Amino acid sequence: MRFFDLFKSKKKPLNEFVESMTNSMFPKGKKDIQAGTNELLYILNNKIDYKTAESIFVRSAAISRISKDFDKERLRSHLSGYCIEHFDNSQIDKYYDYLTALSVAMIFNNRTPSEVRREGDMYMW
Repeated sequence: MRFFDLFKSKKKPLNEFVESMTNSMFPKGKKDIQAGTNELLYILNNKIDYKTAESIFVRSAAISRISKDFDKERLRSHLSGYCIEHFDNSQIDKYYDYLTALSVAMIFNNRTPSEVRREGDMYMW
């Protein structure tokens, strides 16, 4: 080991896990995150700012992917922790449908969030 190697930043296991999880959920990076954030803003009628929507989307997408039994009540519970006041029941239903569509598109069809589009009340890829 060289002396200067002591000063190199080393990734911590948690940071590596978070980075790996983010890359698997959003393979196209910012493009995927923007697509999901924009859909959440649409569902919420643009009543929150972009940064807040982005935070909610990224966290919700993670919960939807890592929860064994993700359902509307699990989503509601997750949102209750920090942002439920932005949603009414109908918006929670729509957001759940969107997150579920993302999971199906990604797991079974190898599609990313930026490849999922809304057509009427349905999501297609």
